[in-house]
Amino acid sequence: MQEGKLSKPYLISAEDLTTDDVNLIFERGRFFESEYLLRSKFNDLENYTVALAFFEPSTRTRISFELAAERLGAKTFLFHSATSSLTKGESLLDTLNTLDAMDVQIFVVRHSAGGVPAFLQRNTSKIIINAGDGKHEHPTQALLDAYTIHKHFGYIKGLNVAIVGDILHSRVARSNIILLKKLGANVALSGPGTLLPRHFNCWNVQYLKNIDEAIEWANVIMLLRLQNERMDSGLVPSLAEFSKNYGLTLDRISRKPELVVLHPGPVNYGIELQYEVVGFPNVLIQTQVAHGVFIRMALLSLLTKTYEPK
Repeated sequence: MQEGKLSKPYLISAEDLTTDDVNLIFERGRFFESEYLLRSKFNDLENYTVALAFFEPSTRTRISFELAAERLGAKTFLFHSATSSLTKGESLLDTLNTLDAMDVQIFVVRHSAGGVPAFLQRNTSKIIINAGDGKHEHPTQALLDAYTIHKHFGYIKGLNVAIVGDILHSRVARSNIILLKKLGANVALSGPGTLLPRHFNCWNVQYLKNIDEAIEWANVIMLLRLQNERMDSGLVPSLAEFSKNYGLTLDRISRKPELVVLHPGPVNYGIELQYEVVGFPNVLIQTQVAHGVFIRMALLSLLTKTYEPK
């Protein structure tokens, strides 16, 4: 790998990242974080146009990418599928080719169907970044989570990280499992049997039967949002039952105040997390949000150095 370049000119999966890539992204992220207060604008993406192609709702990820791109000097535009020719039968590939012809160089893609960013990447020479696809992956969330852990401890290798909640439907969980194991963390999962993948041992991770076991074992606990559709689908007996076994309460965290707590947001207070827990200094949910901008700045900057126009 050449200095200052990533191993691939796109990011579809956490599998695309080598440990050298991650270290490079973290180093660049630290630079942007330290320099931002001195100068809020950089020119890494000057003359680049970034399409924010979000085909499903997003707040944190979309705004984070938009701020990251604009702070690097890029022009950005939000692509609304509801008001585009997709509603008239135009295919995703047609749309990609149209924007490609307008010299859009970077596509940040979120889609409800797994595999869409990979499909687009196979059909263009431009930069594609997966901002979350179906139940598949969310690699930039895993990067900012790992960066947050690394900044807190100074290392990741050997740490125990428990991921708790709806593992089955979580693209955040999948990307984090891949990336954290690649960086040497010990990863364990905890959640109701109905919300666990049938064959999760292919990841070679531990299973912890409830959040109490997770807290006892872990240095870091990553809580996952329980989506409304899971609450209504019968996959959990009741919200009270879920919270009893997998919710982080004030009493539970008080037993281990040094425990680092992460959550990709938005939080269902009273279900995954009791609101009062947020006041603990090692609950780093807002820190994750702040880090998301700097890590996405780092990724965009490095991808433009890796990218070779054709």
